[in-house]
Amino acid sequence: MQVPLADYPGFNRFVLDWLNGDERFLPRASHPSPGTRASSTEREALANAIDQSNRHWGIFASDALRKWAKGETATVIAGQQVGFAGGPLYTLAKLVTLVKMKRELEAQGKPATAFFWLATEDHDFEEVATLNVPVKTGQLDLLCMRAVRTTESRAVVGPQPIPETLINQLLALYDLDRPGWLREGITFRDSFAELIATLFGNEVILIDALLPELRRAGEPLFRLIEANRDEIQRRLQERSQELEAAGYKEQVIAREGSEYTLLFELDAHGNRRKPGDHRQPERTSTSALTRPLLQDAVLQPDVFIGGPAEVAYYAQIAPLHELLGVPMPRIALRGHALVLPKRVARAFERYAIDPAEVFSSADRILAEREPEGVARIRELTEEGKRELMQRIAAIGELALPADHSLAGSINRSIGHLEFHFNKLAERAIKGMVRKDRERLAATRELVATLYPDGHVQDRVVSWFAYWIEHGPHLVDRLLDELEPDSPCFRIVEI
Repeated sequence: MQVPLADYPGFNRFVLDWLNGDERFLPRASHPSPGTRASSTEREALANAIDQSNRHWGIFASDALRKWAKGETATVIAGQQVGFAGGPLYTLAKLVTLVKMKRELEAQGKPATAFFWLATEDHDFEEVATLNVPVKTGQLDLLCMRAVRTTESRAVVGPQPIPETLINQLLALYDLDRPGWLREGITFRDSFAELIATLFGNEVILIDALLPELRRAGEPLFRLIEANRDEIQRRLQERSQELEAAGYKEQVIAREGSEYTLLFELDAHGNRRKPGDHRQPERTSTSALTRPLLQDAVLQPDVFIGGPAEVAYYAQIAPLHELLGVPMPRIALRGHALVLPKRVARAFERYAIDPAEVFSSADRILAEREPEGVARIRELTEEGKRELMQRIAAIGELALPADHSLAGSINRSIGHLEFHFNKLAERAIKGMVRKDRERLAATRELVATLYPDGHVQDRVVSWFAYWIEHGPHLVDRLLDELEPDSPCFRIVEI
């Protein structure tokens, strides 16, 4: 099932226009700025460091990295925060899009290297330590597993150990033997990396954003950013005005309405703070706006695969690539998919439900299928209100000359009566559309699966919950269905 992304609630309007051919702020094809390609020695040193870190996670890609270091392969990259148990479904969608694009290039006779950037320097602990899984308790509900910091902190999350309480909740829910990627004391970074390695083996090479060799390779870029700080701020402000004039919102807003955050410094405890005068590259942390620049300067990807927000980041920072001499990759939108058990998917055909309708409520969906009955209830409600208001007006005409204090009481009564009439009509409509309990239950489950608690499934629901039930079949189905740069999202039956 394909549904236009325009029907996806809250989808970024800039990205929709960009998909439809508007390239004012971001080209669809790459137009590299003049830049100096890293020397073979530097790339080989970085490749060796990446190889060693991947071996630690069970990924053995020495040959692929050696070819990459020599410039013999196309480079495709995506990335995400290191969320507990793999994070939401859209993380898996990025990985699948990455693997699919790599395989398609190789099928065309073009060797390709697929990198996945682990955003270990992110400091949003609550985001990576939250997992929503669907559970059946009479009806489908989301169970939220969450760990919170007990103290205020801006420490980067990748190197932090996963709280035991979070691990125990997951193991108990699925009655799992404790896997290696959830061993005691394991960090968010290592757990995420080892889980991904079990899905994709050596096909995806992981990049730790905090890898010291990566940061050292980025030192020339960090110096350029500092040297051009005022010009960078000016160009970002100009681009912000251009986006606003076109009716778009910038993805990253200037701090306190004045300047954009470009770089941070990490202290000895991994806390982000304002950069000092003598910052070491290993302790330099990028912001949302400069992270893509570091990636593009050091790894020089041919294609970057991102979600809507990341595509919008590139529109905001496009002027900086030219300013800093960093080649811009071709930007591709990740494939979008929601997953649905076949049993639940039958409701679409059985009850003639359009897929785009699920971003609503079961009662509303069913009410639209009872137009005559709903219209008659509303008609009778309005007739009843009119007749009653006429009687109240008549009472007022008789009584008010005798007692003017009745006016306030009559007005209050009218308000109460209108409220109760509307509530009665609402309950009657719900009762009517719920008369077919089987249809109501099926529609509720459909909505709860794809639009739980008013959120689109892929934004909040864990892919692990489906993988633990379906295993490799889940990945295979997504590989079959997902397409980069598609103006539609897929509802994939599993």
